[in-house]
Amino acid sequence: MEMALGPLCGVDDVVTPMDSDKSCAKNYHEPSLLGRAYANSRLVRKCLDRHSPLLGKWYYEHMPALRVRELIGEEIWNSYHKFCFERNPWEKVVSYYNWKKFGQGRELPSFRDYVLKKTHRLPLDARLYFDGETNMMDEVFDFKNFNDSFTSLCQRLGVPYDGKMPREKTNITADKVDYREYYDEETKEKVANEFRREIKLMGYVFDPDAVSA
Repeated sequence: MEMALGPLCGVDDVVTPMDSDKSCAKNYHEPSLLGRAYANSRLVRKCLDRHSPLLGKWYYEHMPALRVRELIGEEIWNSYHKFCFERNPWEKVVSYYNWKKFGQGRELPSFRDYVLKKTHRLPLDARLYFDGETNMMDEVFDFKNFNDSFTSLCQRLGVPYDGKMPREKTNITADKVDYREYYDEETKEKVANEFRREIKLMGYVFDPDAVSA
């Protein structure tokens, strides 16, 4: 979605870079010497926190909505139509695990240990668009209906989307997987607890009849 919308943005819009596509990146850092150095040097990024006031405004991928609002200000924030897509968390955790294991070649424990042990990060995306218990988005769509929802949204907002969606971080495993097969009762409960905000918001359930995407 970022790759599809990036080329449509104006000259003053902020577009953060992606590892696989930096062609549309712009205005995501201050045009200062430090800003340029931070954008181009891993060493500088290791030495300076991205929220440091010395750096000025720094926008990055997967940036929490709270931080975006802080940088752009209430007036601009309130003028935007803010939306995101969410995914059934039991399915998302399986997808994330396989992305780490096969897409990035990570040495990972069993799925059960990955979910239950606190040494591994889960894709808790509610932290990106919630302020405590408050959803900051105007709309949250189910990923399962991505194509229809995104096309309809673009039509409502007057965005000239041509229906062609670039692919990013997909086709990690050779075969489609059924997420239900990865879980036992303990791992199901752990995901239910960790992802309680999005489950409550979207009405997600561990569907015994679901077909994994």
